[in-house]
Amino acid sequence: MRSSLATALMSWSMLAGLGLVFAQLTQLQGLTAPGHPELRWAYAVFDVTLATSALVAGLGGLPLWLLMLRRARRGQRTRDMVYLLLPMLAPAAYLGALIVTVRLVGGANGVSQGWFGAVTLAGFAAAATAAAGPGLALRRLQPRGPALRLAATAAGLSAAVMAVAAVAIVVAVTSLTLWARPFAGYHDGAVPGIYLALVVTAATVTTVSAARGIRAAR
Repeated sequence: MRSSLATALMSWSMLAGLGLVFAQLTQLQGLTAPGHPELRWAYAVFDVTLATSALVAGLGGLPLWLLMLRRARRGQRTRDMVYLLLPMLAPAAYLGALIVTVRLVGGANGVSQGWFGAVTLAGFAAAATAAAGPGLALRRLQPRGPALRLAATAAGLSAAVMAVAAVAIVVAVTSLTLWARPFAGYHDGAVPGIYLALVVTAATVTTVSAARGIRAAR
C-alpha cells in the first residue's frame, strides 16, 4: 500500500505538471478552433477535474502527513522532517528562483523560448522533489492504520478524476492539432504527439498505482 501510494504521488505530480504546461500554452493563450465547441468543453472539464483531484488528494492525504510529521518530530528524525516538508519547501524555492530569473533575463514579452524551456524543466524537477519527500518518508516511517487507508482511497479517487483531466487534455490538443494548425506548435504533430504520449503514460501509471493501493487497503 505504501509503495503504491508513493508511486501514485510521484506520477500524479508529473501529470499535474504536464497539465499546468497545457494550461499555460493553450488555455491561457486563448487558443480556440472556430466551429469546434469540444475545445472549450475540454478546457472547462480540465479546470474542474484538476482542481477536484488536487483537493481530494490534499484532504485525503493530510491526516497521514500529520501522523508522519508527529512521529518524525517525536523521534527527532530530522531527515524525515525535511522529507515531509519538501512539498512546501520545493515549490517555495522554485517560485523564488523563478521570480529572480524573470527579473534578470525577462523582457517586455517575458522570457525567451530557451529560458521558458529551462524554467519548465526546473518546474518538473521541483514537482518531483516535492512528491519524492513524502514518498521517502512513507518508506522510512512505515505508517499503518486508518490514516494510511484513507490516503490510499483518496489517491484512487484523485487518480480517477485526474484521468478525466488527462482525457480533456487529449481532446483539446488533438482538436488544436487538427483544426488550429496556424497556431505555433500545432502545425506539426510531432511535438503535440510527444506531449500526449507523456500525458497518457503519467495518467496510466497514476491510475494503476492508485488502484493497487486501494486493493491493498481492502
